[in-house]
Amino acid sequence: MMLVALLLGIGCPSPAAGVKASSRSAVEAAQLPTRWYFAEGTTREGFFEYLSLQNPGTEAAEVHITYMTNDGPIGPFVHVVPPVSRGTVFVNGFLDPGLDVSAAVESDKGLVAERPIYFVYKGEWEGGHVTKGVNEPSKTWYFAEGTTRPGFEEWLCVQNPLDVAQEVTVGFYTPEVVETKSYQVAARHRFTLDINREVAELWPEAPHQDVSLKVEAGQGIIAERPMYFDYKGSWQGGHIVMGETAPGKEWYLAEGYCEWNFETWLCFLNPNLEDAHITVDYRRGDGAALPPQGFRVTGYSRFTLYVNDAVGKGEFSFHITSDREIVVERPMYFNYRYSWAGGHDNTAVSRAAPEWYLAEGSTRRGIETYLCVLNPLDVEQRVIVEYLMEQGGYMEVEFTVPPRSRYTRNVNADLGDGHDVSFRLKALKVADPVEPGEIVVERPMYFLYGGTIPGGHVTSGYPLYGDGL
Repeated sequence: MMLVALLLGIGCPSPAAGVKASSRSAVEAAQLPTRWYFAEGTTREGFFEYLSLQNPGTEAAEVHITYMTNDGPIGPFVHVVPPVSRGTVFVNGFLDPGLDVSAAVESDKGLVAERPIYFVYKGEWEGGHVTKGVNEPSKTWYFAEGTTRPGFEEWLCVQNPLDVAQEVTVGFYTPEVVETKSYQVAARHRFTLDINREVAELWPEAPHQDVSLKVEAGQGIIAERPMYFDYKGSWQGGHIVMGETAPGKEWYLAEGYCEWNFETWLCFLNPNLEDAHITVDYRRGDGAALPPQGFRVTGYSRFTLYVNDAVGKGEFSFHITSDREIVVERPMYFNYRYSWAGGHDNTAVSRAAPEWYLAEGSTRRGIETYLCVLNPLDVEQRVIVEYLMEQGGYMEVEFTVPPRSRYTRNVNADLGDGHDVSFRLKALKVADPVEPGEIVVERPMYFLYGGTIPGGHVTSGYPLYGDGL
């Protein structure tokens, strides 16, 4: 099936005053990936799945999407994303209802892909979650967060995109002990694991555990971990992350907010035999210094830090270092504007970068989008944001971020109502305007989807590094 990307640009209002048309040429997309994978996805009742496709290049991108179900692959479906534009695919519109699906996205031009899902989970818990895809399978995946406490339901989604069946081994890391189990995943299939059930079978006398995961396969898979919750009996929703493929000694997170209606956590997985000594540096929006926080996480264990108790109220970013290789996530739970309750989660990133891309974004009615930017350097940086519009073309804004601080940009205020948008952010050092800078970027969004489903979701951008990595 051939489909021109659903740009939904007809009748959209003009962007807000002060946002100028970009004078630069369209972005060369040769450095961007041509393949993206997503392990999770569903067309079950109450779930609404999308793929957001960002084509910043000067040529149209022909995109082939294959969906992998519990019974095998469906497709490919062919879509065309015009140059310098953002496209949207409503997955439910192409597949039968009631399917659990992974996706493989292949393009003849470089692009960026994300997958937002909005839901009413089991007819009760409303919300949404999002993640960017990954570009290749991995033999190992790590997840720092996870819990089977009352009010939480955790799942592991595994995509096997290869033409051979694979044995998948899952390590369950609690604060005290590690257990492993193995499962078979057929070739070009999707597999789903109920973590609550697995934990109850492993520890029948203690089924309510905080648990991190290590997922291994012989030839390479993709793994995501969705969670759905009734947080403290008040805030319902769900969040998701793509796993990390390797632990590291240094991690960054651009977003973090502490208030009575926002609760922020840090989750740490230490997959090593030895203890890990960890330091968390907090970067405030006003640049004010906060004392670093140090602690120890024992080997082969999971540890959780409640950030609200550590820093009080305000906006924060995080720089995390460790003497051992670890994995870090940051779940947040909230009642946004005291109206839209939910939660979102993100894995930390291991490096700052001079350039970031984000495929999803919207200022439609009932959606509020932000950009969170961390400047980890000791020098002021200038950040140029190019909004890639659904009708094609860029709009541009810029701002400066002081040294070692966090900055928040309200996208709705820049663009006005009614737009679907993707993003490119580029950092330059103020002292030398031609020297690339280094920043970290996340994009939280809060919403009342369809006028009925409240929540929020977040993801990091896709980085392009100056060293070509």
